[in-house]
Amino acid sequence: MKPGVWMLGGFVALIAAAVNAQEAVITVDAAARAHRISPYLTGACLEDVNHEVYGGLDSQMIFGESFAEPPLPLPLRGMTAYGGNWTVQDGVLHAPAGDGPKLLCDMPPMNEGEVSVEIFFPDRGPGNAGLIVKVSQPGVGADRFTGYEIALEPAGRLVLGRHRQNWEPIRNVPCEVQVGQWNQLTVRLQGAALEVLVNDRTIIRFEDTQHPLGPGVVGLRTWQREARYRNLRLTTGGATRQVELAYADATQWGRGVSGMWRPLRRGEVKGEFGLETQNPFSGPQSQRLTFTSGQGEIGIENQGLNRQGLHVQRGKVYEGFVVVRAPAPTAFYVALESRDGAQIYAERRLTAPAGDWQRLDFKLTPNATDTTARFALKLKQPGTLTVGYAFLQPGAWGRFKGLPVRRDVAEALIAQGLTVLRYGGCMVNAPEYRWKKMIGPREQRPPYRGWWYPHSSNGWGIFDFLNFCEAAGFLAIPAVNMGESPQDMADFIEYVNGSPETPWGRRRAADGHRAPYRLKHLQLGNEERVDEAYFAKFKALAEVIWARDPEIILVVGDFQYDEVITQPQAVRGAASRITTLNAQRQILELARQHQREVWFDVHVWTDGPRPTASLEGALSFRDALEKMVPGARFRLAIFELNANNHAQRRALANALAIQRFQRDGRVPVVCSANCLQPDGQNDNGWDQGLLFLNPAQVWLQPPGYVTRFFAHHYQPWAVRAQVQGAGDALNVTAAVSENGKNLVLYIVNGSDREVPAHLVWANFKPAQPTALVEELTGPLDARNTAAAPRQITPQMKSWRYAASGQPLRWVFAPHSVTVMTFR
Repeated sequence: MKPGVWMLGGFVALIAAAVNAQEAVITVDAAARAHRISPYLTGACLEDVNHEVYGGLDSQMIFGESFAEPPLPLPLRGMTAYGGNWTVQDGVLHAPAGDGPKLLCDMPPMNEGEVSVEIFFPDRGPGNAGLIVKVSQPGVGADRFTGYEIALEPAGRLVLGRHRQNWEPIRNVPCEVQVGQWNQLTVRLQGAALEVLVNDRTIIRFEDTQHPLGPGVVGLRTWQREARYRNLRLTTGGATRQVELAYADATQWGRGVSGMWRPLRRGEVKGEFGLETQNPFSGPQSQRLTFTSGQGEIGIENQGLNRQGLHVQRGKVYEGFVVVRAPAPTAFYVALESRDGAQIYAERRLTAPAGDWQRLDFKLTPNATDTTARFALKLKQPGTLTVGYAFLQPGAWGRFKGLPVRRDVAEALIAQGLTVLRYGGCMVNAPEYRWKKMIGPREQRPPYRGWWYPHSSNGWGIFDFLNFCEAAGFLAIPAVNMGESPQDMADFIEYVNGSPETPWGRRRAADGHRAPYRLKHLQLGNEERVDEAYFAKFKALAEVIWARDPEIILVVGDFQYDEVITQPQAVRGAASRITTLNAQRQILELARQHQREVWFDVHVWTDGPRPTASLEGALSFRDALEKMVPGARFRLAIFELNANNHAQRRALANALAIQRFQRDGRVPVVCSANCLQPDGQNDNGWDQGLLFLNPAQVWLQPPGYVTRFFAHHYQPWAVRAQVQGAGDALNVTAAVSENGKNLVLYIVNGSDREVPAHLVWANFKPAQPTALVEELTGPLDARNTAAAPRQITPQMKSWRYAASGQPLRWVFAPHSVTVMTFR
């Protein structure tokens, strides 16, 4: 017998010795093959939430290219707005409804003192408004700040919560809130403690002993309702001052510029800007700029998503175009400049002919490298120019296989080991999300009101996704809106899979993809309430789709089940609030009637460090369907492992979920949400990107490394693996290669302590005395940043386990995911 190899007959003695030593035992039988493991358990969901696509994967460097955003509101004196159109009238601040717009006081950070304000609600509608204190790291977006929120709901509640670039509810307390009258809200701060008063009555006293926040500024915030504010007062150091609610300058020269752009001016130039709604090029409006008189330059500039800046590299070519019109021939300039415009890295003169819209292409080659550059469009002499679209991207050197895709991001996704990419999520539920708006030249695709962003771009859509997956080698699964008509979906199938001799196949060929895409899977909707209404829509679409391509597997956009289902007619814990599986039964009967296979997409919560009950709820959903319609062909798919964080806790939960599906063997696809996340971008709580990026770099987060673990160490056959003596600390799965010569163990230690364990196997004789061990461990809240992108990364070791001739023993680190490969 080779050193390091023990047969099953020796298990009892070794287990007894380990138990006496209070150590765990992992037993593996490499011959006990259970089932094949799908290679598609290491997928990701790509959705344009937090601008994964528009501002992320898309090679377009300009954000706001269609000028669809309204102009920025006038600034308020001594205050900075992060979203929303804040207006002042007679000393009363009118606050907008929206997803968390913020207005912060320009002031030194405050840790002790008092802040008070009066709030007026015109009705008892939903939503809230209030104060935010100890605010730091602010940005545009619902959860883009760190601080405490203290808000009043007109329905009669006080809400206290903490934001750490997310939302952490602390306490909801009933209290009297007057409608049609002013309510005074006061917050007293003393270190980690705060006291909240409403109309001079104490409602909450709270001391933050878990995550106390440091000093920060004070501001106002609303959530999904309008409100009014007055008499904002700050008391610190024994002195009280009233914050003046007034405009800083009502006659700003740069008014009339679309919100993602900024005006620029050099020298003594007179001019003006405006948004034209008559005959705009694309979307609701286009940008007009006029040089009236004087010497110098006047124009507009763009610094990309969140105005982080554009990353330009010395000597590299950047390609772009603008769509413009002018009443007379007009010379203008496009340029790459430093953030403040003091340095010009590259500039090109163009001429707009008189008449209607014209596309003008250009190339710029900067003479310096800058990670925070800007794109500028300028007039240097009298004239008027209207701009309908502006585009800039790296040359072929910076794009993935010539596609409109950032090369560094694409290569990082491939290196991560992704095997499948799903293009879907709530973004497909937006009423204006329609596939026919995503074809043809990108500048001619209209912007639309998106689910996550009201001025979303169709510049990168379903077919750009299919092109990318084809080039990257990913299994592609797109989703479509349930509001698409049967005829439009028949046309869709002809466009993606039809011969180039068919009408829509010819259109695909004209758009640059002559060969059919050979799409195999298509999802209908996302997180739907699967009821009679959904079934009616599904049936109408499915029948025309199957008639055009009988090989397509349709995926039902189901939701989440937080309780185990024991009775299909008495479902509890469904996120969609359905109480029966009658519509799912009808879908199965329809599929059986047409002799087709359908999948059901159910989502699982993995906020961590362990998955929630939704994991077993999803599997019980599959078990319930198996009993309902005998003979129906269907599969359960998991297109979203969801969380509110991207830290080690989420990595552990993702690993445990994948292990559960490895062990089950009946789930063909598992995708983790979300595929990407631009750094510093979190509009909505889904702070869960696997791969982070900024204009200059990309880096993996701990859950992304988990995907890489399972992908890079994939073996096709699940074999029996058990753990004894570890309680619920260790979770183990094992797999072997087709020829049985490679054995891989996947081990998760979800506990906060080291767990020593002995490894015992049967029916496996390694040819090498060393094993490859890859381990990811760290505190639950550990994650990587742009400044420290490798703060938590896997450690790879070569374990010479047979050197001493002793039983195999390994100590698993706290909060760790470990993969061991024996050959």
